[in-house]
Amino acid sequence: MSEAAQAEPQFDRCLSRFDLLLFSVSAILTIDTIAAAASMGATWFTWWGITMLVFFIPYGLMTAELGAAWPGEGGLLLWVNEAMGPRWGSLASWFYWINNAYWIPSVYMVFAATFDTMFLGTKNIWVQAAIAIALTWITVGVGTVKLNVSKWIPNIGAVVKVSIFIGLGGLGLGSLFLGHAPANDFSLGQFVPRWSDSLAFLPVLLYNTLGFELMSSAGDEMHNPQKDVPRVILLSGFVISVVYALGALGILLAVPLSELSIVTGTWDALAILGKPWGRAGDTIVFVLGLGFLYACVGNIVTWSLGVNRVAATAAEQGTFPAIFGKLHPRFKTPYLAFVIMGVISTVLLIGNAALSDSAANVFWMIFKLSSLCFLISYLMVFPSFLILRYKRPTHPRPYRLPFGLPGAWGATIVTTAFIALACLLFFKPAPGAQNASFESWLLGAETLVTLAVGLAVMPRRRHLSNR
Repeated sequence: MSEAAQAEPQFDRCLSRFDLLLFSVSAILTIDTIAAAASMGATWFTWWGITMLVFFIPYGLMTAELGAAWPGEGGLLLWVNEAMGPRWGSLASWFYWINNAYWIPSVYMVFAATFDTMFLGTKNIWVQAAIAIALTWITVGVGTVKLNVSKWIPNIGAVVKVSIFIGLGGLGLGSLFLGHAPANDFSLGQFVPRWSDSLAFLPVLLYNTLGFELMSSAGDEMHNPQKDVPRVILLSGFVISVVYALGALGILLAVPLSELSIVTGTWDALAILGKPWGRAGDTIVFVLGLGFLYACVGNIVTWSLGVNRVAATAAEQGTFPAIFGKLHPRFKTPYLAFVIMGVISTVLLIGNAALSDSAANVFWMIFKLSSLCFLISYLMVFPSFLILRYKRPTHPRPYRLPFGLPGAWGATIVTTAFIALACLLFFKPAPGAQNASFESWLLGAETLVTLAVGLAVMPRRRHLSNR
């Protein structure tokens, strides 16, 4: 391993196996996009099953091997560095980090729109943008404190999100027990995948499976990463696959597809499902609605804690701008990385609010840009897994993906192909797009600008001492 990878950790080892389980569940259960995924209708369940078998399981097993074999601080940065060199590692880290800065506005627009619906009723895009900006800077403040304090936000968020998804499914099944007809058609034919109806939202479904590697970004803060990472991935993967299905089921039982909002769809479903139960239902729905708001914050805090540590580690190695590695003198957290993230998110929120009068459109455009950058980073991570099988064959691997090199080849090809296809599908306009052609060109231009800025800000000397 490189000297940078072997450097003494600067953080306290405060993450237990239970912390990692909650952290992974909080990262992958992206509650803000479940309504968008459910917009596929009953065919979602078929695509979810296919994705679980063909992508989610291989992806989890690959990440378990990498996380156990290379458990140092930085996660995917360390893996890509070892496989492809620091130039590719810095590029993967850039897209991984910037995606979060882009993603914050989309999630907090979901929070703001739901909060507005529950308490204010203004439906004003600028009011919602102001709420989202305030939350962005609260997140920056949370990210500055010690991890053994801030970790409780994603830990509690995982429990809250699981409760909401189970609540959605339970209330939905309860409505059937009371004799209410499903809001959508669940006949057998509706489960047959239809490309024309599903293409726009298939990338969202794939996006909803990603995040296993995030806990490895804090590898030097785990008690026992070699043993804990594989076990946590297997257990959290099972929980996530079941819980997502319950959430989608509840939404589709409650809200007709023609009325399903990709921004407030989860709250709309809860409100509908609670009505048959009278005051008790209203109370349950209100509590779950508050939980939904908290879960949105938990989502962002979880990912921000991870990606900013990736950026800080890259800066420490000299493959990222040095400012990202500046640690808080008291808390030893990459606080300036959080501040830069907050500035970018604020600019995006103001700019998109000025350009669109629809919260749904603001959410979708920012979400697509964020997700595309996120997926691009995996186009370097998955090949790194196979390269390391050849480049570091004798490196100790406490866990190893089964079936030897044929298994490694198969998993790498399938996961990389899934990611590449999803990247292309993000350029397909979503139903109801205001200007389909313009939005596709804008997404491409924004992605190229992101790449150009990343290449421009990377330090010119990118080498590790053993290369």
